[in-house]
Amino acid sequence: MKKILFYVALIASFTGFAQEKFPPKKIITGTNLGVSVPLRDLAQIVPLDSIPNNLRIIPNNMRNAPKSNQDALPLGADPMIQKNAPNRDAQDILISFDGINVSEGQAIPPDPTGAAGPNHYVHAVNSAIKVFNKNGVLLLGPLSLAQFFQNGVNDGDPIVMYDQLADRWFISQFNDGSNGLLIAVSETADPTSTYFRYEFELDDFPDYPHYAVWPNAYYLAANKNGDVAYTIDREALLNDESDPVIIGFELTGIIRNPNTVFGPQPANLIGSTSPANDAPGYFVYLQDDSWPGVVFDHLKVWEVEPNFSNPGISTISVPQVIPTQAFESTFQPFGNGDVGQPGSAQAIDNIGGVISYMANYRVFGDYNSFLLNFNVNLGDDLSGIRWYELRNEGAQEFTVFQEGTWTLDDNVNRFMGSMTMNDDGDIALGYNVGSFGLAAGLRFTGRLDGDTLNEMSFKEQTIIDGAGIQTNTNRFGDYAQMTIDPDGETFWYVGEYFQDEDFWSTRITAFNLDNLPLLTVGAFDEDKADIQIYPLSKTEMEVIVLDVLSDGLLRYDILDIKGVVVHSAVFSETTNGFKGQFDTSAISDGIFIVSIYNTTGSLSLTKKFVLKQ
Repeated sequence: MKKILFYVALIASFTGFAQEKFPPKKIITGTNLGVSVPLRDLAQIVPLDSIPNNLRIIPNNMRNAPKSNQDALPLGADPMIQKNAPNRDAQDILISFDGINVSEGQAIPPDPTGAAGPNHYVHAVNSAIKVFNKNGVLLLGPLSLAQFFQNGVNDGDPIVMYDQLADRWFISQFNDGSNGLLIAVSETADPTSTYFRYEFELDDFPDYPHYAVWPNAYYLAANKNGDVAYTIDREALLNDESDPVIIGFELTGIIRNPNTVFGPQPANLIGSTSPANDAPGYFVYLQDDSWPGVVFDHLKVWEVEPNFSNPGISTISVPQVIPTQAFESTFQPFGNGDVGQPGSAQAIDNIGGVISYMANYRVFGDYNSFLLNFNVNLGDDLSGIRWYELRNEGAQEFTVFQEGTWTLDDNVNRFMGSMTMNDDGDIALGYNVGSFGLAAGLRFTGRLDGDTLNEMSFKEQTIIDGAGIQTNTNRFGDYAQMTIDPDGETFWYVGEYFQDEDFWSTRITAFNLDNLPLLTVGAFDEDKADIQIYPLSKTEMEVIVLDVLSDGLLRYDILDIKGVVVHSAVFSETTNGFKGQFDTSAISDGIFIVSIYNTTGSLSLTKKFVLKQ
């Protein structure tokens, strides 16, 4: 049973950030649906032998008004298109494998989502879910979303998150019949075991629900009428409480995209460092001067401060207005399709005019980084990706630290991006590509912290090329997702491509941006550091330490990304240093650390490397 309390908020001027605050519009008590049976005990979906022409299409709340201001800026070229070619070689892929396909999901579009934990990758689509280990081995599924939630609802728009602050899994879908949000939180760190299940019934259909992890709540933005920004009692969900609360807010001063789905995003905390005590959460949205009522291109950011002990005193701020360089986010009215396909008049959607999932936020020692991206029209509906890194200190106002538009001079659309940041401040951007001459596929780029601002410095890397087109609908996406591994270095990305005509599949890919040496026989560039690692054969590596004096026995350990020692030995002394060897035949590819130390405790060295056999 739901209980709704209504709050009326007056709209005020929006000249300052957090100078005025407004109460919530609704406070709703959710329903605890009980603990699930272990997922590993459930039967799998039987994939379809053939794909019907009338495959189920996931519903959405869409708008399809054409561009209203023909004089909107920029009138010429996008001013932030990257001028310099990337100067770093494309990064090698650590692992890449297919996730779920249309015969298993049995719906269009897939809405691919997934996240990496310490030992698993959990992946969901419309309308199925799988669990893999991090070598791509299937551990569970495919299960339908109805099987997963164990309530018969198989409606879609799933989201998967790994809550790194709690070492737990969060999985959601909407319930079209009840205007509800179905949420499951794993009881333990094992995603194949039991889940606490909840439902929150809202006042309107919560299309396009996108979630985020924050220390004081799970945050949510939805494509709906009225209140669109929500905070959910995270502690209640983690602890199987009977009456969890969701608090709904209006985004004051917002002008909605009239052309397509409404897509603001909550800030999603990445990394293990939390914001300062009592720091607010955030929502962000773009404002395009091609929309009615928007005078200039800018971003808006709202502060939200939930209080689950006394929900009525929770607040949302007036938005901070952040001017940007001019952009054009309007494409074809939703439903027409934006991206051409080879040999077909059927275009596919690029989902313009929304902040792409996720808007990731990371805390560093003296500043915070807030990443976001969205599609921009470069002319004649050619899509590039406008991306931003905002920064602030503590809970102060944000400023644009860097902004750029990623495209190449090849008349290929780049769209539906997802980006995140590793522990070192390096940024990765994954996205779809496609055009009249190129079937929809997946690629990525990135930049290292300290590289030239406003630019992606890594050459584009192909994840997988499309091998088909879609002829039966414009619906594509509607989103993709990139997350960061708990190791703080490895990026995991999932998106949609076509394996064959009218046959979508998802692709899961892991890579890094650290310029780590790839230990492949015959293709190793010498490392100039004091610790050197070389391949001796297909199954044997050598570790060399130069210019080091040790007053005790010198040892070394090889550790995997979870800190497990996979090899340990004593170095042999040479004329100018030490050397040791280790067998790789029983070790899977991945990121490793060589830890070097002596028995007296006076020496300790470490070096990170990637093993790819």
